[in-house]
Amino acid sequence: MLKTRALIAGMILAIAALGLNTPQAHAQAGKKLIINNFASDPEESETHVVISDVDGIGPNIKISIFTEDGRLVYERYETLNAFRKINYNPLTYLNAYQHGYNQHPKFNGTLRIESDGGNIIGQYWEMRKDKKKSYLNVAVPAADGEGYDKLVCQHFVSDKTIDAGIVVSNAETNRPVTINVKMYSDDGGLVATEQFIIQANGIVRIDPFKVTKGVRMTGTAYMVVVGAGKITGEYWQASPGEKYQVALPLEGVTKIR
Repeated sequence: MLKTRALIAGMILAIAALGLNTPQAHAQAGKKLIINNFASDPEESETHVVISDVDGIGPNIKISIFTEDGRLVYERYETLNAFRKINYNPLTYLNAYQHGYNQHPKFNGTLRIESDGGNIIGQYWEMRKDKKKSYLNVAVPAADGEGYDKLVCQHFVSDKTIDAGIVVSNAETNRPVTINVKMYSDDGGLVATEQFIIQANGIVRIDPFKVTKGVRMTGTAYMVVVGAGKITGEYWQASPGEKYQVALPLEGVTKIR
């Protein structure tokens, strides 16, 4: 555990000059993107979604925001000029859309982007307004919205003092997906298994400490689709005591059929 925390601390120091508490990761290009863990909390955070055209086609894009259970909250269309990007602040539009009903919509969910032309890439930025919480600032690349049959979380922490979560999104837009989750210790011993159902356009948050029934450990987790369906995901980990937060894309594997 001490070695694990030391490794994470080293990663944080290496990127501190960027003002972000997350390691760099490569973006995935495609015609569909998923922001797996979108937070709407205008009082606490400022969020941005950066979307870029990589093929020079200048496509029209549809941006859709869903709650965790897959309920559509907001939808917007934009034109992305050739080789340009847009810096989209979802909370600005959500506030205007919700005005008169709920001026400060607070929820968690996903943000999904579709292109009618060439490939696009994206990033999600979440910045805390309270400078004392700036250690929670994070940036993470959008996932390839086509999804995978299997996801691998190469490293997770199960510890009641650590806020850790595996976020898995259903890449399917019209049907639920069932996943099997298996958690292994660092030496390969199976510690816990559990099954989850994710609604269309929805997500599930997997707490390693709960799934392992309070076992304090580090390990590797595998999320596998049961039957048909595709998924994407991320691993988030934060510690108020040590003042860091990291967010990492899960590795995707497509089964050979």
